[in-house]
Formats: sequence, C-alpha cells, structure tokens
Amino acid sequence: MDLDREPQKIARAAGDEIRALNHRTIDVKGFYGHDEDGSYISAAPLNASATVEALVALTDRLPQALQQISRAVQHLEEQQAIRMADGSDVADQVSVALRGLLDAEQAVKVANVHLREAGRPLANMGGHFSDDELEDVGITA
Repeated sequence: MDLDREPQKIARAAGDEIRALNHRTIDVKGFYGHDEDGSYISAAPLNASATVEALVALTDRLPQALQQISRAVQHLEEQQAIRMADGSDVADQVSVALRGLLDAEQAVKVANVHLREAGRPLANMGGHFSDDELEDVGITA
C-alpha cells in the first residue's frame, strides 16, 4: 500500500477502478469464468458474489474516508486556511460541504446494508455444471 500518494490521487484511482469494473461488466459475459477452452457461464454466480463482496468492503471503508475529509475541512476552517474563490462566506460554505459529506456517509452506509443483503443469497449460488464437467473434476452425479 503506497501511502505517499496524495489523497485525491488515491480516490481518483479508486474511481478509475470502478469505471473499469463498469466497462468490464457492461456485457454479462464479464462475469463468466475463463479456462484453456474459453469462457464458461458456470463461474458467473461465484464471480458476481465475489464482486458484491468486494463492493461491501469498499462501502465498509468509504464512511471513514468521508469522516476524515470532514475532519480536515473543519480543521482548515478553524485554522482560517480557507477562502472562497467567489467571495462567499466561508462558514456557510463549510456547513454546506460538511452536510453533504455527512449525507454521503449515511447514503454509503445504507448502500452497504443493501449490498450485504444482496450478498447473502449470492454467497450460496453456484453455477450449473453438466455431468461431464462434474466427472472431469472427479464428482459423480
């Protein structure tokens, strides 16, 4: 973990990875598994479940990031280190920003609850394998 990067670069990289996920899964075949013979649909339930599990981890971590940004903005206001480019009142704009960050934190926590709810049944889903595929791995139907 490279902690020498600036916070905005780390956040931008995370956003870029979500963009890559979105592009990879535009076609549902993005969830298919791959082996030497090509792709197979049987891995898709497991891959979808693992993807949701990873998004749960993301939404577990986002509230802390939002809290720490809020703390930084409050600190900067206390240090009188903020000025508004448009000349508006700093205190008013800081209040708006802090309210938005708090609302975002709450929304992420709600999303986390829903992702966990979705993840429970997904964790129990498996792909359908043909009798030949099962025999290939030593399982008899």
